Amino acid sequence: MGRNTYIKSFLSAAIIFTIITAAGSSDYSWVHHVDKKPVIIGKYQIYSKNDILFCTGDDPAGTANNKAAELMVIGNFPEALTILEEALTRAPLFFPFLYNAGICTLYMNRLQVSLIHFRKAAQLVPEYSNIYLQTGYIYGRLNRESEALEQFRIGLKKNPKELNTYILIGDIYFNRNQLRTAKKYYDTTITLQHLFPNGLLGLAKIHFKNEEYIKAIVLLKSINTSVDYDKSYHYYFAESSFKTGDYKTAVEQYETLLTYKNDKFFLVNSLFLITHKLELSKRFTER
Repeated sequence: MGRNTYIKSFLSAAIIFTIITAAGSSDYSWVHHVDKKPVIIGKYQIYSKNDILFCTGDDPAGTANNKAAELMVIGNFPEALTILEEALTRAPLFFPFLYNAGICTLYMNRLQVSLIHFRKAAQLVPEYSNIYLQTGYIYGRLNRESEALEQFRIGLKKNPKELNTYILIGDIYFNRNQLRTAKKYYDTTITLQHLFPNGLLGLAKIHFKNEEYIKAIVLLKSINTSVDYDKSYHYYFAESSFKTGDYKTAVEQYETLLTYKNDKFFLVNSLFLITHKLELSKRFTER
């Protein structure tokens, strides 16, 4: 494929996507399903895997996006970002490029750059609620909690069925030690979806903070980890087990947590500290 044809194909992909998402601006029904199953947008199917957007299609845009997305899955965010930034020069309005670039820079702790990508993505497809979850998370990392809450609440208006938005709001209050308010948001998710894993985790975290470790463990054991769940589950399970003297379980949970080194948990928690706690738990099991 010649360079001119290649660029035209890239631009064509961006134009097709933009016409469908912007010209039909009253119909954003696809965005509420993209995290659950593939949805068709023109010539593309868009689907989400661990916060990363993939799309079908053997044209240059789809191929470039998926190449970057596969690198993101294995934690190679710098190389993925290089691909996305080059692709954006040819198709600056292709939504998966913008969104995935935001994810890449978030995991690279380039938070201000990540905000720019997500703001552009929001201008293109304002109804995709996950954008506001990501921007809210970034504001939280920047200690701008009021702005974080504002973004989460925008996300709820866009998609009130996205339960993790309630969790993220609850986490803001949990971190403020406003446990009664945090519990209200965690409880809401369980009301909307019985035994929602991250809702039960939130309640277990409150027990943990109140030093009610047995109660925390009982809740943690009830969580279904065969579906999507917050990997900090393993941290609270390990810590609660350690506190109650069950060092064998603590070892198992720390080891499991360390298999998710590309998870957001390790953006704000020290890999060295978790490894140290694992080794400490192992020493206690040998006594």
